[in-house]
Amino acid sequence: MAETQARQHRQEESAARAHAANERGVSPKQVECGTLPDATQRPHRGADLPRQRAKEKAVTAKTAPRDIRGVTQSQRQPHTAANETVRSITTQAQMQTRTRQVQLAIQKAASSTCKTAVAVRSAVRHFLVGLHSLVAAIAAGISVALSIIIVISLVAFVSGSAYGIFFAADAPNATSVTVREAVETLTAEYRDRLEEISDTVQHDRQDITANDDVYYIRWQDVLAVFSSYVAGSEQGAPVAALTEEQVDKLREIMWAMNAVDYATRAETAVIETTDKNGKSTTTEITETVLVIELTHKTPDEMAADYHFTIRQNTYLQLLQDPQYEELWAELLGGFEQGGGEVMSPDGTRIPTGTLQWPLPVAGTITSQFGHRVDPITGEVSSHTGTDIACAEGTPILAAANGTVTVANGLDSWGGSYGYYIQIDHGGGLETLYAHCSSICVTTGQQVQAGEVIGYVGHTGRVTGNHLHLEVRIDGNRADVLRYFTL
Repeated sequence: MAETQARQHRQEESAARAHAANERGVSPKQVECGTLPDATQRPHRGADLPRQRAKEKAVTAKTAPRDIRGVTQSQRQPHTAANETVRSITTQAQMQTRTRQVQLAIQKAASSTCKTAVAVRSAVRHFLVGLHSLVAAIAAGISVALSIIIVISLVAFVSGSAYGIFFAADAPNATSVTVREAVETLTAEYRDRLEEISDTVQHDRQDITANDDVYYIRWQDVLAVFSSYVAGSEQGAPVAALTEEQVDKLREIMWAMNAVDYATRAETAVIETTDKNGKSTTTEITETVLVIELTHKTPDEMAADYHFTIRQNTYLQLLQDPQYEELWAELLGGFEQGGGEVMSPDGTRIPTGTLQWPLPVAGTITSQFGHRVDPITGEVSSHTGTDIACAEGTPILAAANGTVTVANGLDSWGGSYGYYIQIDHGGGLETLYAHCSSICVTTGQQVQAGEVIGYVGHTGRVTGNHLHLEVRIDGNRADVLRYFTL
């Protein structure tokens, strides 16, 4: 691009000089050599005659053939050295001009590639951390053009490595699949399997368990294993855009890392009912509980199963760095910048304990904790939290100071919770915020009461926009409304 623009620039300048020559009645050679006559030149006065004759003599000597100039070989050598100096200076000036043209061309190209720059900024930034010597060399005086070449080479190297997964925001052609599209497809297949179990196995109530207490697909782990496996093999292939064969491999890895099984058990519960006269009675019922069991494998376990090479293991360790969690969530669409603001909770919900209302509005309680009529199945079932309906995008606030232990911005199904957040407040008290449209916190982050951690949505198993709020005490779910009065 720079060479093309420079060539066009030279052609335009040449055309302009030729046009000027035609207008002034002189030859193009005079224009090129810069010897155009001055149209407004005044007649020389007597005092100027010696100076004029000296100029004419110099021109005659300059345009005379070399063999009649009266210059010996020894006299030519200083002239040759001087000419070389002039050429060197001219060459440096031309290089500076071309450098400026390169900069302009790159600036123009950058405007059309800003999406890629955004998608990889974190990967490239952290990748360059280990190249301090190169960065120092650039800062110490490597030319702009050379530094640009180095950066472009680094980006090309990164995109061809396991880091190329971060470049997969857009598919380059119709036969390619983006990472987000592949993840959405496989998440739907995973959700369909869970719903198939729920629909075909007779039960009164459903529960879900996991070997690591996480109900969502850790897509950052799945993608890290996949990218390391494909890009780090001996016949390493790029993963910036996926082929159908690569999607099949990603599917295989996803199911290997997220096995699903189920079991049923009988459980007795006492529920309170009210007859038509308003009289309250208690009834003992026996329920069949369907327990969906999720077994998650770690990336290290997958590396052992696939017999990863040294290079594949190196890639895997790099991609598992916690600093990339935000980038993974941005890649898959569940993370949104802008968290950290502290807002006042709704004042009509008065705290009776350590928790404050998790919304800046009161909202409407559409489903309370405990047994209820399921809005999807129409059957009586146990509800593990409290549903608060409000507009999509309403900020969700941390109910108390604490540490984020789960920040699912990767799996839009999330074991029916959708995008969800879990916070440990200490002393055995935890809160969970489900069905978010997006989240704005990461695992391990410290938050304070009233801080914006996500936004109300309808991801997961829902019928409309609402916040599903759970409170857990020493691992046991409790009714959140007992922490508030109207």
